[in-house]
Amino acid sequence: GDPPEEEQFGRASIAIVRSGVFGIRSDRQAKLLTTGFLLLGNSGQSYETSHDHAGGDRCLVFDFHGTVVEELAESMRRGAGRRPFATTVLPPTPRAEAIWHLAEERLSSGADTIGLEELGLSLAEHVIEEAGSGAPRPAAHDDPRAREQVLGAIERIEEYSNEELCLADLASSTGQNQFQFIRQFKRETGVTPYRFLLQARIRQAVALLRDTSEPITGIAYDVGFGDLSNFINAFRREVGCSPRQFRKSGLTG
Repeated sequence: GDPPEEEQFGRASIAIVRSGVFGIRSDRQAKLLTTGFLLLGNSGQSYETSHDHAGGDRCLVFDFHGTVVEELAESMRRGAGRRPFATTVLPPTPRAEAIWHLAEERLSSGADTIGLEELGLSLAEHVIEEAGSGAPRPAAHDDPRAREQVLGAIERIEEYSNEELCLADLASSTGQNQFQFIRQFKRETGVTPYRFLLQARIRQAVALLRDTSEPITGIAYDVGFGDLSNFINAFRREVGCSPRQFRKSGLTG
């Protein structure tokens, strides 16, 4: 309920939203974040947060001291300079979800710090690969209503991700045609509705692989894939290892 106040990232930072909804304004852009989204901060970058939705939020935050993220971006030939992250918000990704689960598991078990540091660097590498680096992107038109519409579509996709969803129905729920909806969804989240649906299914699979002993074939069908090979290929592409490898020893690659 506090009014928004300008704050500043003290160092490079990646926060994974664990629960709740909040708004972020940075580089003249406003975004809405909910569970699974990533908030990226460059050292010295100013921002404002707002909590127009009841309940607040909880995040798992990785802070990076010194110039470690800048050096990582440079090693990836991204020409990062002083800004390793070119955007402030990324939508949920299966690989980030996997790192989130593994980090919480290691935190709860009292694992050595080095294990968390490895996960943090793995997350930073993934984020730089997804978000790019260098100068911030041009500011888009600030449209709070559009963000609310996209948030509604996100909630629907996540609730029914294991079912066959129709693009026309999702677009209709926002009062737009399919082309307008795809463009707006990608502008607000950075990915298309189909990519978001695919990633939502893989994120569910990550949780099932970690928390249950259900066969991999059963998990593939449970989360909405109609073919096991498609599931394995999609999982490997999004997470960086096969479902069997992830279940056996955690994140690899």
